[in-house]
Amino acid sequence: MSHLDTRHASDHQQRVLQAACALFLRDGYRVSMGAVAREAGVSKQTVYAHFANKDTLFHAAVEQLVLPLHASLAPESRSLPDTLHALAQAHQTHVMDHANLALGRMLIAEAPRFPAAAKTFFRTAIDTVARRLARLMAEAMDQHRMRREDPDVAAEIFLAMLHGMEGDRRLFGMQARGQDAQDQWARHAVNVFMHAYDILPDAPARTNKKPGNGTEFS
Repeated sequence: MSHLDTRHASDHQQRVLQAACALFLRDGYRVSMGAVAREAGVSKQTVYAHFANKDTLFHAAVEQLVLPLHASLAPESRSLPDTLHALAQAHQTHVMDHANLALGRMLIAEAPRFPAAAKTFFRTAIDTVARRLARLMAEAMDQHRMRREDPDVAAEIFLAMLHGMEGDRRLFGMQARGQDAQDQWARHAVNVFMHAYDILPDAPARTNKKPGNGTEFS
């Protein structure tokens, strides 16, 4: 491995990641490290200098594709309502992106042959976002800005509300919503969730019980 300055190494790494994303989306998980090197215009040694193996490269490529979702959860000091709106907007952009749709289709097709790749995507793109959101909700509950419930369940419910059926419509080639309708869906999902969990931006959560208290999810 040659001794490169930080900026040069970062440029190479970004080129490898961009090439890997394009190839994984086009050809599936069977893409070789050599093919990534050729697509990026670098040597195979350069690819291995940044990524130990294909699993590591795939994980990094998935992180690159879902970066906007994670970015919407920062900064953690932002109010929970603002975070929910930011995540909703990022999620709608993610759902409507052709590259992410292609990735979902690829993983469904490849999952039986490459289950580890499918699990990597779930943990990186879905589970990590859910866990980060649950932590933010737990903090809001501790601060009495959200009715106390199981934060993991609350985070999963919110993400399910955002997803709705739109991802499935696009995945299966059905008539999809336009941008305006999808944005309206996101706003509605946020408002319904905030009402259900008594989330208020500048006041403590109400203490009255809601239907569902006392269930297994309470």
